Amino acid sequence: MAIPAMEASLDATTDKAADLQRFIERARQVTRLTELTPEIVHEFIEKIVVSKPNKADGKRHQRVDIHYNTIGLWCAPSPEEMEKLFQEHLAGQRKKTA
Repeated sequence: MAIPAMEASLDATTDKAADLQRFIERARQVTRLTELTPEIVHEFIEKIVVSKPNKADGKRHQRVDIHYNTIGLWCAPSPEEMEKLFQEHLAGQRKKTA
């Protein structure tokens, strides 16, 4: 990979990390919500996309994508992916304390 391309990739990663940090800081400001107000929705959500419903196995299914401000569409990891990430985190913590 050429140096300019590597620099661009690094800049993009840095921007994404900064956006995620801003999102986390906003989330910390409202950690104990008792109600969901329009102001809070506008603060965190850029748009909500509701897809056309379809029927499968006699049930109606409809996809809803929530695009968050600063981080875009976020897909939660599967339980297997979450366990792998957790184990990697623990391994990193052990290295720091060793």
